Amino acid sequence: MNIRRSFNVKDLKSYSIVFDKSLLKTVQNLKSPDKRIKNAMIYFVKTGGKRIRPFLIHQTGAFLGIDSKTLNDFALAVECVHLHSLIHDDLPSMDNDDYRRGRLTVHKKFDEATAVLAGDMFQVLSIKTLAESKHLSPNQKVETIKMLSRANGLEGLIAGQSLDIYMKKQSSVKDIETMYLLKTGALFSVCFNLLLTVKKLSTQKRKNLKVIGDTIGKIFQVTDDMLDRWGDEKKVGKKINKDSKKANIAYKYNYKYCLKYLHQIQNKNYRALRKFFENNQQALVYISSLVDFISNRVK
Repeated sequence: MNIRRSFNVKDLKSYSIVFDKSLLKTVQNLKSPDKRIKNAMIYFVKTGGKRIRPFLIHQTGAFLGIDSKTLNDFALAVECVHLHSLIHDDLPSMDNDDYRRGRLTVHKKFDEATAVLAGDMFQVLSIKTLAESKHLSPNQKVETIKMLSRANGLEGLIAGQSLDIYMKKQSSVKDIETMYLLKTGALFSVCFNLLLTVKKLSTQKRKNLKVIGDTIGKIFQVTDDMLDRWGDEKKVGKKINKDSKKANIAYKYNYKYCLKYLHQIQNKNYRALRKFFENNQQALVYISSLVDFISNRVK
């Protein structure tokens, strides 16, 4: 993939087309006497998505000189965890959404039991991808599976989702930030942490990478919350103002304050990127402009 000096949204769209073909083929190749779950998974893959996490893995990994086939495995594994979280997030017992990206959610297109099991299977597929990878050593497989399990478990996404559901609206900013780091930040962080299993970096570089992942996760979630309160429903692709009773920054403060808060996180992210890519100006400009896109998106 040609890496331009500055990020262009066409890069992401082109990558998404290629990635989606690979993801769809992987799901279609799954063998099972039960076609319903497989059909639900295929339906959800075809619903599409931004594919920002896989794209971040590929672009950062490319700058670090990591083999593209290895990056493909990492990208697929992480996105499968993300897909599981989205299907479950839409369920009546969670966010209770009827539409995602303008299409019926899985539990509306099929039924609730099918949606739960399809989400479960995406989790299984994420681990299966790493365990059966032809591009990782046995030790690397163990380490990557441990990383992904932590990011998806009670130290990451699942805990964050629980906090999001049951946290009171009047919760402190510190509590909300903790929820953000778990619910969204953990999966963004693992995008970068997986690269450490195949690329040796200094302790300081590893610390910078953690800050990069955590802040991108927070930027993504704050932007999501702002879109829920002030976004265009047609562009967002699902109902807005559905989180008005939840604990989040957008419903705690006004638009001006939220922008200021978002810019503070962006500044922290840029400082970490500058330290990490201190000898690679092209990578710094590209990834930082990609982060700008994430914070300025309309859906």
